Amino acid sequence: MSDRVRRGRLVWSLAAAALALGVAGCFYPHGRMDEARVQADSVFAACERAREAGRYPTHRAAVECAVPKVQEAYREAAYPYVDLLYIRIEARRRGAGKVDQGEVTEAQYQQDIATLEARIEAEEARRAELTGRGLTPTPVPDQTLVAGLPSFAAAPTAELPTPGSCLPLGAIRACK
Repeated sequence: MSDRVRRGRLVWSLAAAALALGVAGCFYPHGRMDEARVQADSVFAACERAREAGRYPTHRAAVECAVPKVQEAYREAAYPYVDLLYIRIEARRRGAGKVDQGEVTEAQYQQDIATLEARIEAEEARRAELTGRGLTPTPVPDQTLVAGLPSFAAAPTAELPTPGSCLPLGAIRACK
């Protein structure tokens, strides 16, 4: 076999190995994210079972039981979307509190969690796709992700006054 043929085969072998490593690299982060999600679901379920067994007095306490381990699972997976992890955790906290206060049923809460998780997974996929094309994705606002989910709706708040507007407070300041 000539040197030219050997070099050609070597180049093809190296190219194939590089391609295989490149493709594996594309799937590795998603696999780790999926593992973190499965581990988080398992931890939330274990803490909920502990609540049902009487170890935690409220749904909110069961969520708090899971939070450190969930954060650790995502940290170990080098999860790149910290804002989405924050939304996951805060939504569960808010929803669990609403279940405890009787504002939503446990069934509604579980349904809202499933819907939120589907929305977050879609957002992860959107961001990964944009990043893969060399673009910087703009995060979807958390209000968009939880829109229409009663378990996670925030309490209504009064509209804040615009800067420089007149806000009378008794005799402290007279509005003109």
